[in-house]
Amino acid sequence: MRPGHEPAGKPGTSQAPSSGPAAGDRLPGPSAAAGAPRLAELARRWRRGFLWSAFGGLLLYAVLAVWGDAQALASVLESFPWRTMPLVLGLTLVNYGGRLLKWILYLRWLKVPISSGDAARIFGMGMTMVLTPGKAGELLKSLLVKRRTGTPVAVTAPAVMAERLTDGLAMLLLAAAGLLTFPEPALRRTAFLVLAAVLAAIAVAGRRPLALRLIAVAEGLPWIGTRARHLHAFYDSAQTLLTGRCLAVAVGIGLVSWACEGLAYAVVLRGVGAGGDARTALAAVFIFSISTVVGAVVATPGGLGGTEGALVGLSMRILGLSLAPAKAAALLTRLATLWFGVALGLLCVLRWSRMWEGELSDAPDDRGPNRS
Repeated sequence: MRPGHEPAGKPGTSQAPSSGPAAGDRLPGPSAAAGAPRLAELARRWRRGFLWSAFGGLLLYAVLAVWGDAQALASVLESFPWRTMPLVLGLTLVNYGGRLLKWILYLRWLKVPISSGDAARIFGMGMTMVLTPGKAGELLKSLLVKRRTGTPVAVTAPAVMAERLTDGLAMLLLAAAGLLTFPEPALRRTAFLVLAAVLAAIAVAGRRPLALRLIAVAEGLPWIGTRARHLHAFYDSAQTLLTGRCLAVAVGIGLVSWACEGLAYAVVLRGVGAGGDARTALAAVFIFSISTVVGAVVATPGGLGGTEGALVGLSMRILGLSLAPAKAAALLTRLATLWFGVALGLLCVLRWSRMWEGELSDAPDDRGPNRS
């Protein structure tokens, strides 16, 4: 289904996402009370989960710091050229900017009546959701879009799913050359299994008859059937985002975004003593991409443990780093990628905390999706 294309309505068939929910389903405004208890409860759960994840991250990094020679790690960090950190953070901001652009485009392609400013605020709040297993907490963004526009969660949740799928596909494409030459069968198998899962999801989205048959099967199941009615709207959105031009544009943005974070890792590696040539930069992009995929497979909050372990192990095996520089590079890179993003998300939470009450702006947003 092409963006903006709407098939003729027929009883019993799924409909393409419209420019918003029906009048009877639309929330009266950003301060509407409907759904507030659910959002407030999710906010409380998020706060508890965030604190536990942050504590777990600090504990992990403490263990990583004392593992091996702590004095050697301190020496590497002391000699690190901290003047290069603005460049590292700048490259990370390019990644965040690309992901924000993709989120705004997704909402426009789904014809969600929300301004670019409100979409950006919701995206910023969602950056704290990386500290949930598999980033599942980012579904909060769909709830916030619903509070702002009345658009059902089933329509916008595929945007969150498509973000994860296209990011994963982009990282696997960036890592493809290294995967073919890297002498580790277990790592190759894991990466190719993830790639197969991503391609399978995209293939189902592109085959409407198959997807509708799967939805019909789900509707006949005893526990899932009562909830399967939302799958038609979910599938229509997924088909829009995971086929044709939308898919190509999203993967292209992902390639640029994640390549920049890989280059940020390369800058950090140079600072801890690795080479600064093109070969090292390419290896850094490969190591960072596949390590991020490993963290996603582990599905811990923010990929904690899995990503750091892969960064340390692969940099030692591929680049020949000793333990202390490898640990320093992993810690600094995660500080500039994961925790920098979490900090920006927390600033957004503090700046727009009233969104928990469903108030992103001072007045309802009646503008169309192409207005900002």
